[in-house]
Amino acid sequence: MRAAALAAPSVVLALLVTSATWGAPERAAAIRAAEARVTGRPLRPAGSTQAGSGRQAAAGLQRAPSAPPLTSAAEGVNAADEETDAGASPQGEVDPLVSNGLGSPLCRGALGGQELSSTSRGNCETSGFVAAGSPTANYGVDVHIDTGFLGISKGELLSTVQDLFVTPLWTALVWAVHALVVMLEWCFTIDLLDDPSTGLGGGLRQMQVNLTEPWLASVLAVASVLALYNGVIRRRVSDALGQALVAGAMMLAGLWVILNPTGTVGALGGWANQASLGTLAVSARGSPAGAGGALADSMSALFASTIEVPWCYLEFGDVGWCRNPARLDARLRAAGLNIANRELAQVHCSRSSGLLGSCVAASGAQAKALEHSAQLLRSARSNGAIFLALPANGPARNSINDESSLLRVMCQSSQATSCRGPMAAQAEFRTNGGTWKRVGGLLLIVAGVLGMLLLFGFIALRLLGAAIFSLLYLLLAPAAVLAPALGENGRMIFRRWAAHLLGAVLAKLLFAFLLGIVLAVLAILAALEALGWWTQWLLMSAFWWGAYGRRHQALSVAGGALGGEHVTRPRSLGRRAVDALPRPRKVMGAAVAIGSRLSRSPLGPEKRARLARAGRVHAQAAIDEQAQRSVEAEQREAQARSGLVPQIRQQLSAKRTQLSRIERARADATAKGDRRRIAELDHRAKRVEEELAGEQLRLKAAHGGPSAAAQPREQAACRARFLDAQAQLAAFARASSGGSERRDYAALAGLAGYGREEYERLDPRRQRVARMEVDRELALRREMRPAAADAARGVVAKPVRREVRQAQRAFEGAREADARRRTPPARFARSRPRGPVDAGPASRRARVGGARIQRHARRARGRHAPQTPARP
Repeated sequence: MRAAALAAPSVVLALLVTSATWGAPERAAAIRAAEARVTGRPLRPAGSTQAGSGRQAAAGLQRAPSAPPLTSAAEGVNAADEETDAGASPQGEVDPLVSNGLGSPLCRGALGGQELSSTSRGNCETSGFVAAGSPTANYGVDVHIDTGFLGISKGELLSTVQDLFVTPLWTALVWAVHALVVMLEWCFTIDLLDDPSTGLGGGLRQMQVNLTEPWLASVLAVASVLALYNGVIRRRVSDALGQALVAGAMMLAGLWVILNPTGTVGALGGWANQASLGTLAVSARGSPAGAGGALADSMSALFASTIEVPWCYLEFGDVGWCRNPARLDARLRAAGLNIANRELAQVHCSRSSGLLGSCVAASGAQAKALEHSAQLLRSARSNGAIFLALPANGPARNSINDESSLLRVMCQSSQATSCRGPMAAQAEFRTNGGTWKRVGGLLLIVAGVLGMLLLFGFIALRLLGAAIFSLLYLLLAPAAVLAPALGENGRMIFRRWAAHLLGAVLAKLLFAFLLGIVLAVLAILAALEALGWWTQWLLMSAFWWGAYGRRHQALSVAGGALGGEHVTRPRSLGRRAVDALPRPRKVMGAAVAIGSRLSRSPLGPEKRARLARAGRVHAQAAIDEQAQRSVEAEQREAQARSGLVPQIRQQLSAKRTQLSRIERARADATAKGDRRRIAELDHRAKRVEEELAGEQLRLKAAHGGPSAAAQPREQAACRARFLDAQAQLAAFARASSGGSERRDYAALAGLAGYGREEYERLDPRRQRVARMEVDRELALRREMRPAAADAARGVVAKPVRREVRQAQRAFEGAREADARRRTPPARFARSRPRGPVDAGPASRRARVGGARIQRHARRARGRHAPQTPARP
């Protein structure tokens, strides 16, 4: 993408220089043909000055060429005329863009037999630009502001704003759009592969002599050695023959491309160019017929939507009055015809005009400009077209003192700020009152035009880039033809080269289709005149910017196969270097690990004993933490039950009332001697008494029970004794198979983060997971109890803080490693923060019993026990 963006401007600059010399004889013929149509005179040599009669004019008109005037030189023109007019453009001094090479290639018959419409041919004759009939300089905005005596007035500021901001900015936009339209025409009219002027065949043959022929024998020798090695030594005869045939076919194909680039890649490029034009025509108009005319009409619509319509607002402040033929003013039309007659009279010098000055030479550039202006004035069918036929800020268009000027006809007053009549608002828009309206409108116009320039510039660069890269890959053919002889890697390089060459040639189809779709949408938006012009402009601006912002997504449909387009943007060199370097956190961790290993000293007996004591101290802390965690779980459940005390009391009252009713009913049944009724009521009374006892237990538990008033230390000690007693009992897995006493898992649920009632409400699967967690905790407790007792006796000196941290990390590491190997991740709420213990994969769910848990707990304890010397 960057390569295309860098290469395309260089080609554009080269084309700007070379296009200035294209079609000079054709332009001379076009000028004389236009003169014949405007003046009614026959085509004649430039030296003859005698005016033709009506009969001679008719004869001259019969001899006029029927083909488009810019496609070939007219017959009957002598060599002196051709030499005089060869360097002149249709507008000469008026349009510097066309005269310096930015004329439309379509006006020079660049597409061969492609016929243009009558409107496009007329535009080519009058301006040399297929998208507009008026010269580019005529699209300037008129400014008529009275600056007062010595320029000291409020109008001086407004005039400065118009001259230094509005006019330069608008002129830059007009020139940029003109250049973009010409660039889009170049994309479909320039064929670098099939153009004899590029010297492509000579360049390829020169590279073949300097590169291919000296190295061809060497690479063929390498290919022979590789084929013998694979066929004789490795005994792969069929593979060797197949690879040799493929390499030979690739090299022959490459040599064919080098020897005949025009007949191979050039023919394919020509087909792709014609197909891209047809694709554009189908996308824009729905039919592939008249592809050249479709391109010209599309460029006219693009220029009109982007420049001509916004110019109407900046010039008059009313787009409908400017462009609607139904609103053409008769007086303005008559004034335009009067100016056209005086321009023709000035060229023929039949009479003089104070407005237009003295006579001009009939064969000069100024005379041709006047003739084209007169032709535009006569063919104008809207108010804006009349103004566009004349130069901006010229006396015929913007003079208030001349009664025959267009401004005076519109204003109907000698004061531009005090106009009268139906066109007063349009006339006063160029004065003081319209300055800030122009500035605000110009800002919105600039915002939209920038989006259009980016979108169509992107497409134009890709179309030109496809042509440039096809030429680049073709010039690499003398080197690519040697690659197939260098083995499989060489053949892979050749295949990539051929794929890129073919993709570059065919990429124009994709971008031509994209251009046609964009032009079709633009035509639809431009036809929504009922919405008002500003609404249309905002819609078009949103479309341009939105399409430009999503340009890569639109191209991702094709997968980037043709144009080398990738969905993801390539990373920069700096980003790749940063990604290749290790992360700072990893670097710091590695440095700390290396430093700790280098600074680690050998453990002596005293230090080893202190570390062992630190581990036992940590074991005691872990045992206390278990008891505290269990107490906290019971307290949380008690706090949750405390909110249910009123509800429990209400249920107790209801049960007592129900029990009293049952007793009264039993007394009545006893008096009647109904034994069956008595037995039924006794059974119901027993059930209600059990429910009443249960509710009383709940109420007692909600109030906290006997342990509620105990101190936290006493509660922890009591819970520790209970846990020690439960740790001596068999686990659930062993107790279920034998007749030994089982653990009270409901009371031990606090170790797993549950309360008693919460544990009882769990489903069997989750209860099993909770029991496994409790068994693990009790196994660790049973193994850590002896170490804690040794720590309480204090047999060695107290460890320092660093040794405590080391022992704590080692103990936790061993504990978590054992838990990761044998314990699945918890699927229930925990009373402590989640850590690495819970990070094991779900596929490694443990099904372990108490013996296996105890064995691994003993192994963890042995890692931190003090080492004793072996007995001799």
